[in-house]
Amino acid sequence: AAPSVGGLFDSLTGSIGISSRAKPVSPQVPSSSPLGAAGPGSVTADTPKMGSRPLDKDALRTFISSSMPFGTPLDLNYSNIFTIKANGFSASDLPPTDQKQPAWKPYLYRGKQRMLFTTHEIVHAALYDRDEIPDIISVSGQINCRADLEGLPDVSFPLTGLNIANLEVSSYHPCAQVSDQGPDKQGVVFSPPSGNFVLMRYQATCTLGPPVKGFYQLSMVSEDKGAFLFKLRLMEGYKAPLTMEFCTVIMPFPRRRIVSLDGTPSIGTVSTSEHSVEWKIVPSGRGLTGKSIEVTFPGTVKFAPWKNQTVSSSRSLFGTIVDEDSDNEAENASNMINEEHLMEKMNKDLPPVDLEEPFCWQA
Repeated sequence: AAPSVGGLFDSLTGSIGISSRAKPVSPQVPSSSPLGAAGPGSVTADTPKMGSRPLDKDALRTFISSSMPFGTPLDLNYSNIFTIKANGFSASDLPPTDQKQPAWKPYLYRGKQRMLFTTHEIVHAALYDRDEIPDIISVSGQINCRADLEGLPDVSFPLTGLNIANLEVSSYHPCAQVSDQGPDKQGVVFSPPSGNFVLMRYQATCTLGPPVKGFYQLSMVSEDKGAFLFKLRLMEGYKAPLTMEFCTVIMPFPRRRIVSLDGTPSIGTVSTSEHSVEWKIVPSGRGLTGKSIEVTFPGTVKFAPWKNQTVSSSRSLFGTIVDEDSDNEAENASNMINEEHLMEKMNKDLPPVDLEEPFCWQA
């Protein structure tokens, strides 16, 4: 007797943890016929079974061919795989014969239907507070979507106000088709995949100024001490319902280790780490809506001496390795001395620089 083709799929799905949905099995009719003889109420073992199993295998075969073309999986989302494992496959999971199932939706959704859109936008700005140097502002973002819809429907998503938004570059998910309807609007039609996905990515120019404006000054009053000043304006030109949910300013010192900080901001809280100062102007949960405020933060920061700092960094680099070979120990000590001498020479030969550089802020 030839082996059943379904045995390959049974072994495959068993190894990856996919099981078929349980279905009622019709009771077998007892027969007095001897083994190997086909009686009226019995089915021989070599005859392919008819009923639910071939339909389950057809659904599974369709899933494997569409979700793993040439052996490469297209969807590794945990929630989707968990749903497949929990529900299994049946004849109702097969797409209609008049519709082609896309590769980005190998498993059809069944359940409560809903759609969700969210926008995540980032404003990158370099502020110089100088008339001869213009500020640099760029906007990038993406539209996230989740469409739990049964079957293979097409969703229409109109985009309007593109001229006002100053949209420059846009890209879409492979499931979307975009029609050029005019310079100010576009029509997007897409067949949504399972789970969360990014429908659109874009870049645009910013007509408004950045939500944080101002300047930052740092002057070294001595070799190991610096005086700084922040003077910022938040949400200038922005009106309700636009809200600044949080605002944090970070002053980094990647090459100097902070020993102490002296200064009190006009608003917010301050915390320090070994190489940065963090100023939380608007903490999470206390949004700023419909008004503009001005904040200042003067202070001084004290750094560890260059010599001690260099030795500390050298020790952290080489560690406390105990070598049996005394030559290796001497070589490590020599490397530390050479690095310390090189660092002192570099710092001595460095020309003075203008420290009025753009600061780092998140909002």
